[in-house]
Parts: sequence; C-alpha cells; structure tokens
Amino acid sequence: MSARSSRWPDLADVPALVLFVALLAIVFLQFFTRYVLNDSLGWTEEIARYLLIAVAYVGAVGALRKGEHLFLEVLFRRTRIENLKPLTLGTEVLGVAYHLVLGVLAIQLARVTDQRMVSVDAPKALVYFVVGAALIACTGFAIARARRRWRQSPEEILAELEASCSEEAAG
Repeated sequence: MSARSSRWPDLADVPALVLFVALLAIVFLQFFTRYVLNDSLGWTEEIARYLLIAVAYVGAVGALRKGEHLFLEVLFRRTRIENLKPLTLGTEVLGVAYHLVLGVLAIQLARVTDQRMVSVDAPKALVYFVVGAALIACTGFAIARARRRWRQSPEEILAELEASCSEEAAG
C-alpha cells in the first residue's frame, strides 16, 4: 500500500465523506444556535435528518465495495466446503437483486414525489434520488463481487473469509 493511499480516501469514498462533513457542520450549527444562542434554527433538524439518510446509503456503497458489510459468517464457516460456493453465490445474487429492486423503487418514488421539504423550499425527491443512486451503485459493486465469487474456488472463498476474520480480530 502506498503512503498516499493510506492518507487519502479512495475516490469512491469522497461523496460519503463530503456528506458526513456537511452533516457534521449542520449538527454543529444546530447545537450552537440551540444551546449557545438559545435561538434554534428550525431548518437544521430537517436537513440533518436527510443528510443522515444520505450518509447511510452513500456510506453503504463504500462498505459493499470493500466487502465490509455485515453478514452471518457462522453459516459460511459451518457449511461443508462443497456447499460453500453455491451458498456464497446464492447470497451474492440475493444481494444484487435486493439492491437493484430497492434502487429502482427509490428512483420510481423520486420521480412521482412532488412534496417539498417543510422548512426548506426543496423537493423531497432529491433525497430519494440520492438513495436510489446509492442503491444502484451498490448493485454495480454487488455484481462485480458476484462475478469475482463465480471465478473463485471454494478454497479461495474460505481463505478470503478466514483472512477477513483474522484482520477483524487483529484490528
């Protein structure tokens, strides 16, 4: 790993980082105006809520890309080696379908939503488009992950699982 890559985030992580910094600024502004100035800005709570939703979904893209999402590893560890690849491929295909269906539904919802935010004159559809785009990006990374699993042998899948478990235990 180069020195630059350890200090700087990957390009795919930048949107989540930008949204997180914006959320941090809005929450600080909300805290400052409410508790220091004793005169809360009403719009900060709504914007913070929508930014938190965006951070969660855009951050999920990075977690899926890196393979750091949650899963039940006990099922993978306890299965017989000849059943490991079908089980892994099945879960990857379910993940692709899950992200694709939710992404399409979020974009459809965004297209038909004409509500506005309460405290800011902006369409709520912006939030749904961000969620939909993040889920479609998750679909792309899930497809790439499924293709990689298709090319791996059961032994390679098990070795990768063991390596990720030992990294978690060490870190």
